[in-house]
Amino acid sequence: MNKSKENALSSCARRSFIKDSGLMIAGGAIGGAVAVGKAVQGGSTAPIKIAIIGCGRRARELADAVWAIDDEAVQLVGLADYFHSQTQSMYRSLKGRYTGQIAADCVRSGGEDCLSPILESDADIVYVTTPPVDRPDCFQRIVEAGKHAFLEKPLAADAAGVLQTIDTAKQAEAAGLTVHVGFQRRYDNRYQDVIQRVRNGAIGTPIFARAFCNAGSLRPPVHARNESDAEIQRRNWNHYQWTGGDFLIEQHVAGLDVIRWALDQPAFVAQGQGGWGSFDTAEHQSLPTDRSGDVFDHHTVEFEFASGAVLLSQCRRVAKSWNNTSEHVHGTLGRAELSAGKIYSLDGEVVWQSDQPSSLKAATVAQQRAFLQSIRRGTAENQVASAAASTLMAMLGHQATRTGKRIQMVKWINEAKYRMGQATNA
Repeated sequence: MNKSKENALSSCARRSFIKDSGLMIAGGAIGGAVAVGKAVQGGSTAPIKIAIIGCGRRARELADAVWAIDDEAVQLVGLADYFHSQTQSMYRSLKGRYTGQIAADCVRSGGEDCLSPILESDADIVYVTTPPVDRPDCFQRIVEAGKHAFLEKPLAADAAGVLQTIDTAKQAEAAGLTVHVGFQRRYDNRYQDVIQRVRNGAIGTPIFARAFCNAGSLRPPVHARNESDAEIQRRNWNHYQWTGGDFLIEQHVAGLDVIRWALDQPAFVAQGQGGWGSFDTAEHQSLPTDRSGDVFDHHTVEFEFASGAVLLSQCRRVAKSWNNTSEHVHGTLGRAELSAGKIYSLDGEVVWQSDQPSSLKAATVAQQRAFLQSIRRGTAENQVASAAASTLMAMLGHQATRTGKRIQMVKWINEAKYRMGQATNA
């Protein structure tokens, strides 16, 4: 194929992508759709009653953020986790620190159907901090029960789960339910400051970006006595694709969301590579293959955006390596270090630096304040479209590294929809 014909096809494909992928385009703003909301049970001054399903580290961080808001009354009425020991552990932890905010009859459930007692409770909100594989079904049941939802990122472990979540979000919007998703960096003052300047043209037209999520290795899988393979994989969900997606999806999605926010456009295509650079470590050699996990420990992905801008994304979980989590955008007039809140000229001189503070903990509190206020005020917000665009972008990159192919977003999503239809008709 000659170069001019190839460019014409590429341009045509981009136009088709922009026309056909309203989901990704519409998801640019974190606020999402706003509708008349469902009222808090007991009236406008009553405590907002919350429940949590998935009692791990992130659930505890969110609980701490909720009770860091000193001008809002919140009461915990339910906890649930597949592993009942997790439920009990979190209950004891919260009871010891927030005694006055825990209902005397707080539900504590475990097992495969641990969500049902939560849905039967008088909770106004359910926080979903389960492994990603469980989030779409939990969200659907929560909305059907008429409760507001906070979904931790990513929305699901695979594309089918994201598409299910999008459909459920439409039901939530129609019912006036607020749905927030845990992309808390969008509530960070420094990120807001520098990204607004980028979008106002401070670095000219963005043409290239970089995003890093490099950290130490995952902890070795934990095996409890007499557990089945399925239970082991659930307990160690971030080691398996079917439960967690992969850390590119589960963790690096936050940095990809920042780039998508800064560029204000969707990813169009991805290609890349990944693998196991340290999979033969001692802790893995002693484990059966089906119990040691199947996620890569490094991914490098090149994303192309609808405008032609390119993102080079790198994420890695390897011990004794360069650790860095940051995002950068390069333009025709300069570049921006988003995480540092700095803008540089083309010759490398700092021309602007944000004076705003940056803290993931503070941003998490800020998002929880906004989430609770939207419910208290009855102005429902739905963030699923934006979160879906970022989650699908991460999954597009994962698909590229796993297959070694150049993957187009629209074609890949259409194939996922076709497979879902085939499964439904089977």
